[in-house]
Amino acid sequence: MNLLLCDDQSEFIKEFTKQLEGYFLSRQVSFQLFVFSKGEDLLKADISPDIIFLDIKMGGLSGIETARILRNNQIRSKIIFLTAYKQYVFDAFDVDASHYLIKPVKEKKLEAVLDHVMEQLTSAKTQFLTIQSGSCIQRFSYSDILYLEVRNRKVTVHSQTGNVDFYGKLDTLEKCLPTHFFRCHRSFIVNMDFVMQISKTDLLITNGELIPVSKRKYQDFSIAFMKQMQKEGLS
Repeated sequence: MNLLLCDDQSEFIKEFTKQLEGYFLSRQVSFQLFVFSKGEDLLKADISPDIIFLDIKMGGLSGIETARILRNNQIRSKIIFLTAYKQYVFDAFDVDASHYLIKPVKEKKLEAVLDHVMEQLTSAKTQFLTIQSGSCIQRFSYSDILYLEVRNRKVTVHSQTGNVDFYGKLDTLEKCLPTHFFRCHRSFIVNMDFVMQISKTDLLITNGELIPVSKRKYQDFSIAFMKQMQKEGLS
């Protein structure tokens, strides 16, 4: 497992490295840690990372700016922000961050966050939505699906790699999708991992689209969304 850590505070790097070593040793998982002090240097690295830890406030590119460039370059690694400033939490949604850790990082919090990320990485490799579109059978990783939409008995899977139509029912799909998918409207199921902002009428997702949320579903969605944020360390 490849980890990237980008932070400009040497004392923090030393302590955090020890915490990471302790975690992965206890989980019996081998890993390599690559450390950078600038976002610009991280972006030049020819490494395929599984998890990226980014300090938000650094000289040169900030962690948010670095993450945005990574996403624009189609890097889908798990991003975990590190900072002493909790007010930046909502900026994390803009770049599809997995978690947010406050410095100094508490051991129990780090364990919970990494356990969740490791679970996501494992499930992303094994969990797929399999559909038949015409004569083709296609599989979509749950982690790539933005939302599902139904119109006239035809379901559209909107994913990060494109859209595909097939005949089906949202009622059936709703029962088999993971818990981070939510039926926010009779015609839409959204992946909460991609939701950036919610209002009483719609949801803003990371690609800039607005997904409708019904009056009847708004309160339940708000509760589920907050629980998802807490689970991922973003509240």
